[in-house]
Amino acid sequence: MLKTVREKTTLKQGLIVLAVLAGIYIFFLSPFLKEGRSIMDEELERKISEMKRFITLTGTVPSKESFAKMEKDRDLLEDKFSSLADFTDPNKARLSEKNSEAGLYFIEKLHSTMKKFEIEAGTKDVRLPENLGFGDGLPKDNMVPVLLRQLETIEFAVGALLKSNGSDIYTLKPLRPIEYIEPVSKKLFYTELPVQISIKTTTTAFMNLLLELKNASPVISVKELHVKSIEPGSGDAEISLVLSSFMVAREEK
Repeated sequence: MLKTVREKTTLKQGLIVLAVLAGIYIFFLSPFLKEGRSIMDEELERKISEMKRFITLTGTVPSKESFAKMEKDRDLLEDKFSSLADFTDPNKARLSEKNSEAGLYFIEKLHSTMKKFEIEAGTKDVRLPENLGFGDGLPKDNMVPVLLRQLETIEFAVGALLKSNGSDIYTLKPLRPIEYIEPVSKKLFYTELPVQISIKTTTTAFMNLLLELKNASPVISVKELHVKSIEPGSGDAEISLVLSSFMVAREEK
């Protein structure tokens, strides 16, 4: 039992202090502590994943030294991968912020590109495939990033061929994307976006096309090349090739 006013006052002050501390914890510290625990859980999960990867690749349990070296090597590879990704697949906005529907944006860009090339091809008496090889239908929004990259490849190749006279373009055909999966993590690594092109052109014009492809940015790879025929004396050749650009998988930050 509390006998004096001082003891009662001290008890009240103690209860007030406890209430204030409880309030600070509930409203201020608790969220940060939860976030801290979440960060620790993520870090632990990452280290466990790295250890599983090491065991899968080597068949042994890593020592402290080998695990530290593995993490250092991983950081170096991530830096190199980031630099290569920016070179191969520049991370830039490809959709107009004015268009809420990606499919409509692609159709508008396709028609604009067709009109530009039709005007230039008409002056050189060159025929182009209808719709530059793309269908008439409205694409699904989730396919638009792929189609835009394939349209960029076609724009590059057709633009290079139209610079020279006497290049007939028979086929422009976007092919099915190919996804490459990292074997250990089973996560998407990158996506190849191939485009088939069939042309009749001069050997000089074709060599100029290959030279421009060599210096293209973003990178365009010549995946397949078939020379169907070469007319003796004229230097004209019928050629079919597959060009590929790439979309690199980036981790969300």
